[in-house]
Amino acid sequence: MKFEIITLFPDYFSLSLSQSLLGKAVNKELIELNIVDLRDFAVDKHNTVDDAPYGGGGGMVLKIEPLDNCLKSLGYKHKHQNDSAVSSDEAVKNDKIILTSAAGKSFDHNQAIKYSLTNKITIICGHYLGVDERIIDLYDIEEISIGDYILTGGEPAAAVMVDAVARLIPKVLGNFQSALGDSYMDDIVGTPCYTRPEEYESRKVPPELLGGDHKKIMKFRRQSALKKCSQNRPDLLKKAELSTDELKMLNLHIN
Repeated sequence: MKFEIITLFPDYFSLSLSQSLLGKAVNKELIELNIVDLRDFAVDKHNTVDDAPYGGGGGMVLKIEPLDNCLKSLGYKHKHQNDSAVSSDEAVKNDKIILTSAAGKSFDHNQAIKYSLTNKITIICGHYLGVDERIIDLYDIEEISIGDYILTGGEPAAAVMVDAVARLIPKVLGNFQSALGDSYMDDIVGTPCYTRPEEYESRKVPPELLGGDHKKIMKFRRQSALKKCSQNRPDLLKKAELSTDELKMLNLHIN
């Protein structure tokens, strides 16, 4: 799978995406990372990529010409060209362009799973007030936000999305079972975890985890995750599929 990141600050990713499992995945050619400097596609000698907004007001807007030139160089076509052309290249049809934007749809685990099934993801790191809206008119671009807060630029958001998506690609994680047991996989948070020593400061590992009875372990983990979810993310429980016994257990736990 290939990730392309269009940015004003290429050096931001030299460390953030070269460490830990992501760095190993790149070295093993499980994923490919292409960091693209937007300034290389500016149309003037000063490499200008932003300008003041029409209508006045503070802030700057990313210009359309560099963005358009950049996306064309990466093999993308305008919407009307895609509509008029009949292509048998399913790989191209499966490519995604993402714009990091505070006005975008919320990024979550389900979205990460969908993106992990694509062939190529191109992420435009938003900046300033945003981008010239006409670039969204020209291309199939998904505006995505990683949270209800404002960042100084889209680079951190891009790194978060690459990390969340890449770890779902087979062989990126040493043990893919850990991905299958992720928080949010069943619309709830992850279960509390324990490791050695068995006792520390008079606090013991729950006995349900020590007996080797896999049914008891699974039940305990599920119930513990639901309790933690009710404490920290009760909003998630509204869409989780819960059994009658689980609903009773949660009601007793809350009350």
